[in-house]
Amino acid sequence: MMQWLKRWSSALGISLLAACSGGGDVTPNLVDTAKANPNLTVLVEAVVAADLATTLTGPGPFTVFAPTDTAFAALLSELGMTKAQLLADKALLAKVLTYHVIPGNVKKAEVPVGKAITTVQGGTFRVDAKGADLVITDGRLRETKITATDVVASNGVVHLVDKVLLPQGTIVEMAKANPNLSVLVEAVVAADLASTLSATGPFTVFAPTNAAFTALLAELGVTKEALLAKKPLLTQVLRYHVLSPQVVKKADIALGKAITPLQGGFFKIDAAGADVVITDGRNRTSKITATDVMATNGVVHVVDKVLLPADKTIVQTAQANPAFSILVEAVVAADLATILSQPGPFTVFAPTDTAFAALLTELGVTKAQLLADKPLLTKVLTYHVIAGAVLKADVPVGAPVTTLQGETLTVDATLAITDQRGRKATITATDILNSNGVIHVIDKVILPKP
Repeated sequence: MMQWLKRWSSALGISLLAACSGGGDVTPNLVDTAKANPNLTVLVEAVVAADLATTLTGPGPFTVFAPTDTAFAALLSELGMTKAQLLADKALLAKVLTYHVIPGNVKKAEVPVGKAITTVQGGTFRVDAKGADLVITDGRLRETKITATDVVASNGVVHLVDKVLLPQGTIVEMAKANPNLSVLVEAVVAADLASTLSATGPFTVFAPTNAAFTALLAELGVTKEALLAKKPLLTQVLRYHVLSPQVVKKADIALGKAITPLQGGFFKIDAAGADVVITDGRNRTSKITATDVMATNGVVHVVDKVLLPADKTIVQTAQANPAFSILVEAVVAADLATILSQPGPFTVFAPTDTAFAALLTELGVTKAQLLADKPLLTKVLTYHVIAGAVLKADVPVGAPVTTLQGETLTVDATLAITDQRGRKATITATDILNSNGVIHVIDKVILPKP
């Protein structure tokens, strides 16, 4: 403190000497400018405590977004700290204060509105024009109004702000700073995942809002307390929202492709008009409502529904759908239910009951006769299965696709399948996700060579 005061006194002495020797008025430096403003007393204390006074009296130039005493009082309340505690935490203080400084002499007219601004601390924030106001969105998506601009100093310029800016934190810190993600934070703590998501990562997190969790509780018929107490389930669900180790921004999302989260399994993301929509393992859809919220260890995308991993195999999904009753009978008769319940993954082109009815007419046999011919049934059914989870976006159009049966089929750009007998079947529904693969519905039973 004394060292800083000596430097400040020395600077002031030089200013007075210059004035007395005919140099005229001398513009004070950034620290002197702050000290002369009674609304910036805490900022001056903080600059001294963080050992930044020497830097900010240097040649610069710097542009400083200066929080008022009222802004610091609000920060202390927000962080649950006293002023003494904040001033004693030199590392935190230096990180926060350098986040308020950008290189150069950037006056109001030169502020790059709507663009990411990189600070001396290394993090970024954005300034937007909102009506007559200039509003900063900081690294934790908090908004701060610029209340005074272009206070000129000898080594830069000062703009006053009504809230202390906070830089990007870890994913957990970012979530804690967002009141709409408070239940997610509770869930992460209850599942003992806070340490994991505070680690280096990097991670991509699809973060459900409080409203999303409220909807989930109603869907599952449980209370929040009951959900938080089910640690294995909670851990499984939360890990299904995380990609690692990777940072996937909105522009990098592989639309329509199978995306594998930390939990295992998969989900997919599609563009639906102006929206970006996730289809989870239970074929429920969730809209991404905010994207590319950057953290120090990854990125967060906010979603309006909690994602759930698949809870049904391909066989179980078929059993639950009355349109596949004959397919299920056929799979059981061919002793394929066990195979199609294994991890796989598999892709199944699933004929409906109507498709099987048409096949019986085509072959001139009854259902009982078809189900009794196990070799034929096995050959036909395995011709409908390919290895791997091949979503619509990954179907190799026009190229031969080898089936589990061994022969090939082709799919054209209209999603029509041509089988080994030159017959065509149309894919009428795609990408029904399961724990061990994907189902595409077809309107005709496809056939291998006779």
